[in-house]
Amino acid sequence: MRRTHGTARRGARLGTALALTAAGALALTACGGGVTDSGGDAAGEGASTEYVEATSGEVNLYTWSDYYPDELVKKFTEDTGITLNVDYYDSNESLEAKLRASDGAGYDVVVPTDYMVEILKNDGLLLEFDASSLPNGGNIQDDFMDVYFDEGRMYSTPYLYGTTSFAYDTDVITEELTSWSDYFNPPESAGKVGTMNDQSEVVNSALRVTGGEFCTTDGAQLQAAQDLLVDFKPRVGTINSDGILERLANGEQAMAMIWNGAAHRAMQDRPSLTYVYPEEGIALWQDNFTIPVGAKNVDQAKTFLNWMLEPENMAVAVNFQAYASGVEGTQELMDEELANSEAIVVPEGYDLARPVPPCNNEEMTNYTKIFETFKG
Repeated sequence: MRRTHGTARRGARLGTALALTAAGALALTACGGGVTDSGGDAAGEGASTEYVEATSGEVNLYTWSDYYPDELVKKFTEDTGITLNVDYYDSNESLEAKLRASDGAGYDVVVPTDYMVEILKNDGLLLEFDASSLPNGGNIQDDFMDVYFDEGRMYSTPYLYGTTSFAYDTDVITEELTSWSDYFNPPESAGKVGTMNDQSEVVNSALRVTGGEFCTTDGAQLQAAQDLLVDFKPRVGTINSDGILERLANGEQAMAMIWNGAAHRAMQDRPSLTYVYPEEGIALWQDNFTIPVGAKNVDQAKTFLNWMLEPENMAVAVNFQAYASGVEGTQELMDEELANSEAIVVPEGYDLARPVPPCNNEEMTNYTKIFETFKG
């Protein structure tokens, strides 16, 4: 869910352990629909699933902060003749709110995380186009086709995937931290801690500590998570999904919740940082390219998705962001420096990286109340 501001171009390889975990965990049973090809060229209902390569015009991409390399913006225009405009958000919930307010209009490609793909498609906010109908659809790895949030890839193509945990500076914090309990009850040496502006990540991590179930409606479990977060609040320096990498890399913060690729990039500048694999488990996520139902430049959007399924193009994003993708051929193009990165390669025997299921509206309302109480 991706990632965070940064300036250095870094390498990326998820090790075999995480790759196998991701492929197996994301390929869960889900409700999927067939392709609807009603003909026509307009966006939204009635849009054709037929691929028509665009050679001019523009495509408007709405993605996470610092989550699409400038190098690819330029290369896409050079290769296709299409102007790529990029705008940014900092959470899945911000993206969801924007699409709901506009009935899916305003952007041509958006980048929701796995669970948010399921929410948006179920609520009719994503265009059905069938990724296998794209010329490069065959480059999607088999294990990334029948994913739990979009079986058969009727609404999405894969972008990048990774994990969410926290990192800390071992030169500042001498205690060994091994759990989410350590994160929410930080030692005094940690100073002010950074956390994400992401209610799903934060509340679910708190539920891991208190023993609650994800998406629970049990009052006692919700109260326990809220109490933990309220007690944690005085130790929090920032609630911001942007700039995590920089704050850790420059020593502004000694501990923060972070995505593994961003942690790797921060560790290149500050080797004393370490990425934790908590004993309570961590979230395994996958971000995806999708087309909002109100997109105006559908042919250009499909051309963009197809272009990003070329291994040499996806590999630029892989190596810049320090995450892996589900696109065949990118493994051979990953920078070798990441093969031994502790933030990228899951420790042997650690099998607690799992995708987080989406909550329904009632359950998400409970999360929102807890998170707003925490932030307030």
